[in-house]
Amino acid sequence: MRAEMWRLYRHLIFGGIVIVACCYAILEFTQIRFGVSREEQLLDVDAEISSALLLSGISQSLPESQFNWTIQSKDNPSISTIAFLIAGKKWLKLPNDSYQITFGKPDAPVLTGRTESGDSLFKIDSLLRLFLLSNEISYADKIRLIESMPCISSEPTSIKSEVPLTNVSLVRGRDTEYGFIWKDEETQKVIFLSISNNDTTSLGLIAVVVVGVGITIMLMLIWRELISLDFKRKTFESITRQIARGRSGLPKGIPDSSGTLKELAYSFDSMSSHIQRLLKVQREMINAISHELRTPIARLRFGLEVMKDEVDDDVAKTIEALEGDVEELNTLVDEVLTYGKLEAGSLALNFKELSISQLVGDILQHNHLLLQHLSVETNIDETDLVLADEHHLSRALQNLILNAAKYAAGKIVISFSHDEERWQLDIEDDGPGIAFEDRDKVFIPFQRLDNSRTRASGGYGLGLAIVQRIAFWHGGAVLIDASESGGAKFSLIWSRNQHQNSLS
Repeated sequence: MRAEMWRLYRHLIFGGIVIVACCYAILEFTQIRFGVSREEQLLDVDAEISSALLLSGISQSLPESQFNWTIQSKDNPSISTIAFLIAGKKWLKLPNDSYQITFGKPDAPVLTGRTESGDSLFKIDSLLRLFLLSNEISYADKIRLIESMPCISSEPTSIKSEVPLTNVSLVRGRDTEYGFIWKDEETQKVIFLSISNNDTTSLGLIAVVVVGVGITIMLMLIWRELISLDFKRKTFESITRQIARGRSGLPKGIPDSSGTLKELAYSFDSMSSHIQRLLKVQREMINAISHELRTPIARLRFGLEVMKDEVDDDVAKTIEALEGDVEELNTLVDEVLTYGKLEAGSLALNFKELSISQLVGDILQHNHLLLQHLSVETNIDETDLVLADEHHLSRALQNLILNAAKYAAGKIVISFSHDEERWQLDIEDDGPGIAFEDRDKVFIPFQRLDNSRTRASGGYGLGLAIVQRIAFWHGGAVLIDASESGGAKFSLIWSRNQHQNSLS
């Protein structure tokens, strides 16, 4: 896992460096582009004012302009024609980063200007002063020409001015606009002239967008790594659950580039295989011992039976007691062998329809001597049918009924219910009950509870363990709850969809 975390940190570090570098490059490119756009805008202003000066005859040469001008026509056009030519000017950027602008038809231009590549020193103030303070054209013509210039905006202002033209900086909120206050001698109107800002895109907005895109890419990289880690975690959990259910061997293609999860999964698999081998050896040993005990038990039974005919009555009573002990030992061997088969899963179950009422009735009739001191109440409809293995279900129900008989004070209640998915048989007694924290312990083989349900009441601690395994092979379980009469309530539940006939 450390390798996975280091890879995540490495991706974050390198990804962060790349994203920061890309953001810097984009912002630097944007800033350069803004500078170029601003330079082109100032060239446009220069060209418009210079064309108005040259075409109207106010000036014959303009050293203040960035352009080298060539006039094709010797006659000065009218003001309306000049306004039309200014509005229809055409730009051309040359390969050496210089610019060319033409006024008029491309094949027969009236005025042509061309810049030299290199640093630009703009003298917009001087050009505008020459144009606005000239006496060659009227105030109305000046206003008409200014209105035809797309790069210059004009608006009346209430600011008082004592001089014809003044440089000013107009602050509007967070923005500062540089321009000129113009008051012509022919009128008392004051006009504010400024360079129009054609580029409405904010550099701050671009910076925010670039940083936001960078953060989004970073989050996507982090999310991708986290998804990969979560997928590996789920795969590892699935493998451990399969191992816990007894699967041996690992699936192919475990997604783990560093090998950490794969190594841990193989360790779990090795441990699981070792535990399975130990359990197999233990089961084989218990089964072998149980089988081998049958022979000496049979010899003891035969020998005790022979001795009864050769001894007096007092010794015969002792022999009968010994026969009871031998029978108890034989029962224990049978239960150990039964539980071993159920635990190993080497069973051949034969599912068929059974009358649960008849099955419970046969168990009660067969064990009437053990139940004669109790009141047994059954709540089962005679028409109720179930699907189960008759032998093993009968064994499970008998164990539950006899277990209730051991601890009941005077009454046992047997109830049956069902729905669309399962069958349920409840067996309740009015005995001392089972504490909540001890309910899982009763299913452990040979487990004894430190209360009234002790070894003094008989049994070997295998009966309920056998019931649990039978319920498991029927696709169900055994639940313990408190009875309404104060004792214990065992609920045997099994699935209505469990139809397989072999579990070997």
